[in-house]
Amino acid sequence: MSWISLTEIRALDGTRVEQTRLRTNDQGIANSAARILPRDTVCFSRTASVGFVTIMAAPMATSQDFANWVCSDELDPEYLMYALICSRRELRELATGATHKTIYMPTLESFHLCMPDSTEAPSIEKQRQIAARLKAQLAEVETARQAAQTQIQDTDLLRSRLLQAAFDQLTCEPTMLGQVLNGFQTGKSFQTAEVLARPDELGVLKVSAVSWTQFQADQAKALKGEYTPAESHRIKQGDLLISRANTRELVGAVVLVERDHPMRLLSDKTLRLMVNENSADKDYLLFALRTELAREHIELYATGSSDSMRNISQDVIASTPILLPSLDEQRRIAAHLKAQLAEADVIAQAASAQLVEIERLPQKLLAQAFHAQGEVP
Repeated sequence: MSWISLTEIRALDGTRVEQTRLRTNDQGIANSAARILPRDTVCFSRTASVGFVTIMAAPMATSQDFANWVCSDELDPEYLMYALICSRRELRELATGATHKTIYMPTLESFHLCMPDSTEAPSIEKQRQIAARLKAQLAEVETARQAAQTQIQDTDLLRSRLLQAAFDQLTCEPTMLGQVLNGFQTGKSFQTAEVLARPDELGVLKVSAVSWTQFQADQAKALKGEYTPAESHRIKQGDLLISRANTRELVGAVVLVERDHPMRLLSDKTLRLMVNENSADKDYLLFALRTELAREHIELYATGSSDSMRNISQDVIASTPILLPSLDEQRRIAAHLKAQLAEADVIAQAASAQLVEIERLPQKLLAQAFHAQGEVP
């Protein structure tokens, strides 16, 4: 017997659930307050993960964390599911509790939902028409969403292939990064608030400021107290920054800062690579440190007991292998890659913008379908 739980209700939201990961049996039902509910029961989470809705495609049971409706012949289950999803924001505002928000049953029972006008045709027929139209529209939206996500993933793959192809053609032997560095500059462990710094106030970089694409100046925690930072701690145009702590996939991420950010400070988890520009081009190093050769080294020597936070030392960074052709060749490769990746970025940005619009569509469609207020019987 399937058992609908809070742990998977998010994944079931807006669907008919055929079966669940968790199961129960007659003995489990007999020893609990739960009961077996019939097919087409509408299931609504009312505690913790408040507001998610599914329909039972077969007899199932739930805990008391859910409100369940066994619909009469005058109420279509799919119509009720979509009406509840449309009203999710209002329903969540009714939840109370300090630790775990809960909508109590009397509050839920008194909530009003939109019902179609039944002056021209039976309400149940209109409910089914509305539900069928929404189901078809939402299926089209989901198809478009998956297509946009696939385009973004394909663009990410294209970036990786362009990057690797540019370095696969090089025949020189690997060189350690430290041979083209004059050293490292790092910040310190400042006292910070648990809020992001405004653009006009001093902020200490979070590791998320150093991503795989561009420097994210907004990813900085507000500094506590009065402090006049050392100039070396401020972020400047041309800084080649690397993170020394992050997940396994992101530790050692590098960015090249495009303009001065005097209100942003290096943290103890971000390093500035002091490049000997007579030997290496910063744009080239940005790409070289993203190749498989460099990433394999960084991920291999990253330390830490948890995959959610790995660390690399300055020695590991300095010993990172890179391919280093002549300075002129580095500049040529960097310029070529920048042009290619800029084209890929345009495609990715368009797909990302499209995805944002697509993800707004379901709520717009629901709002159009449920525009009046009425009480569910």
